Amino acid sequence: MRIGIEMAIQFARIEFLRRSEGGDSCRKAAYNARTIVKNKQTGIRYNFSRKKDNVYHTVLIPDYVKQEFKNIQTLMNEVERTAKKDNSQLLKDIVIALPDEKELNLEHRIELTHRIVDAMEWVQNGLGVQIDIHKPQIGDKNWHVHILVTTRRFKENGEELGDKAVDLEAKFITVKGQWRIIKDSKMIHEIAKEETNAYFAELGLPYRVDETSEVPGKHIGPRRIRNLINEVLNENELRKEAHLKIINDADVITDSITHYKSIFTKQDVEKAVKDIPDLTAREQLVQKVLSSNRILELYHDDGESSKYFTTIEVRNEETRIIRIANKINDRVYYNDIYNLKSDIEGLTNVSEEQKQALRHILLSTSGVRVLRGRAGTGKSYVLIKAHKLATNRGQKVIGLAPTHKAVSELRSKGYTEVYTVKGFLYNRKKIFMQDSLIVVDEAGMVGTKAYTELFRVVRNNNCQLILAGDEKQLASIERGGMFEMLSNIFGSHVLVNIRRQSENWSREAAMEFAESNILSGITLLRQNNCVRFDNTLQDSMSKLIYNWSLSKFKPHEKLVITVRNKDVDILNSSIRSLLKANGTLKGTEYRRSIAGREESYMLGDRIVFQTNDKDLQIQNSEFATLTSVNKNEFVVKTDTGKEVSFDLNKISFKHGYATTVCNPQTAFKKDVYVLHNNGVGIESSNISMIGNAEQVRLYYNVQATKNMLLI
Repeated sequence: MRIGIEMAIQFARIEFLRRSEGGDSCRKAAYNARTIVKNKQTGIRYNFSRKKDNVYHTVLIPDYVKQEFKNIQTLMNEVERTAKKDNSQLLKDIVIALPDEKELNLEHRIELTHRIVDAMEWVQNGLGVQIDIHKPQIGDKNWHVHILVTTRRFKENGEELGDKAVDLEAKFITVKGQWRIIKDSKMIHEIAKEETNAYFAELGLPYRVDETSEVPGKHIGPRRIRNLINEVLNENELRKEAHLKIINDADVITDSITHYKSIFTKQDVEKAVKDIPDLTAREQLVQKVLSSNRILELYHDDGESSKYFTTIEVRNEETRIIRIANKINDRVYYNDIYNLKSDIEGLTNVSEEQKQALRHILLSTSGVRVLRGRAGTGKSYVLIKAHKLATNRGQKVIGLAPTHKAVSELRSKGYTEVYTVKGFLYNRKKIFMQDSLIVVDEAGMVGTKAYTELFRVVRNNNCQLILAGDEKQLASIERGGMFEMLSNIFGSHVLVNIRRQSENWSREAAMEFAESNILSGITLLRQNNCVRFDNTLQDSMSKLIYNWSLSKFKPHEKLVITVRNKDVDILNSSIRSLLKANGTLKGTEYRRSIAGREESYMLGDRIVFQTNDKDLQIQNSEFATLTSVNKNEFVVKTDTGKEVSFDLNKISFKHGYATTVCNPQTAFKKDVYVLHNNGVGIESSNISMIGNAEQVRLYYNVQATKNMLLI
């Protein structure tokens, strides 16, 4: 039985590797990595290289630590050297079952693993982490990752391990005035669940982890992990149990909706339970959700129902944010206003509309300033000028953005101190920010929880805040909507004139999409022969690829955007076949096997990275072109102009001719092709339609789009 969101199975275990129980860091590391490691203290050489199920291995260390510690022979012998006592806790030994859903490949599992590790903040706290992903054995479905974490921090010299990180051993909270301890194991369970659910949502997959299984006891081998769960209940029964839990618990439905939406309608609830076959049960559940004492119905000023609902918890959280924001806004700021005003008036190559925007965000005496503008209105250009003007007058400016990609964009445009919102909040104690001007770009993608913490930091450090974004573009993976609310409360300056499109009609179409006038925008595209309608999805794909091949633009100037990763793979493969046939791609083709699937690459291929790597200075979702290829190393030129060399078996990437709408704000593309189906809504389509493109084509069909209103 399906009820809209399918439940994925999750398992996690953590225990200490203890010397008193015969634990040996070198043996454990060699076993996990399926390699050879010698313990210099005992002289014993451990060899597990005969096992062939390790498909990914890496070691993560803090930036300041010497690179030789990325070798587990060096790292684990350092662990053994610094553990002097017979009862020493050598390592944290963690196993997490990874999703085995068919839509996921090895690269997805690698990315998810790194997100979990990053969320646990071990490396940020000075620890070393060994990661090994093991594939299932024949006839099994047990994808899982082994993680080893040092219990000691690296010293500031980066040359050796130092004291134990006792401050990371437990977290404390208060519940009704009483102290409660959160065990490390509980934190890992919750974070693994949250990160997996967020990644599923980002990929557009209908799965969610229900509860992470906690199974105590001694070490359980890879094959037994899935079997252990099956001993309690086989997978089908477990899914059925999860469905029954949802059917009988309206709170689960409410939580699943409000995790992504601040307000919702009856139709949202009906959509969440639409696949329950029993009509009576479905209607009773909808009524149970809406009649809960957690639910607040929202009304217009005249007392008429708005047909929208929220929850007490969501309202309380938003009220806290507004209360803090009001305190920031009520402070009066005077930062060389007269000179800044003169500087703005003296600017050349800046439109009057952009000067008005600069006056709003730089000359206001209030603490919260909001700049809104659709993609293409020159919002980024205004932020560049604001940074230059403020820094020239001695103001410290800190740039923030929700993604690494957006951070790179800010840095490339002159911002010298930039962070992701998450990184800024984590490192806030190390960053001097007193009296700074903090600029948040793509603020519409910042979630409610992040806003709560950000506003506290801004207030405590007497900072001014500029929020820039477009609430109609891709929202936060978790519940967002605060940017639009803050705009309404504190006012905003809105940039209107689209500047990127070179033809008047395309600029007009961009404006229609920006204002959510989807049918009007499509009408303009149709009038200019930029809409293709077919009977089947396959027909739409064929026509799209044919038009792509005739385009005057170069491959790096073109991008195909759709929703499902399955369709992305088909489009990438088809476009490559076309380029090979016409001689654009030629030379030796190099293959690599990912999760049992072979991928081929050659000189000139377009790729998109699927991971962040500080050493290589690449970001997830960054596009590049292969400029040199051999069996050991690929060299690419990124769309931002960097040359990067990497081992094709150690870095996560895929073909980059087509991508999903979950890849926001890609590099400048002149020619955009949008393949529509029911998975994409207005806000995501807006990214596709009104970005940097000079030309946009929309492809839809009867099979995938039953109603144009769904676009």
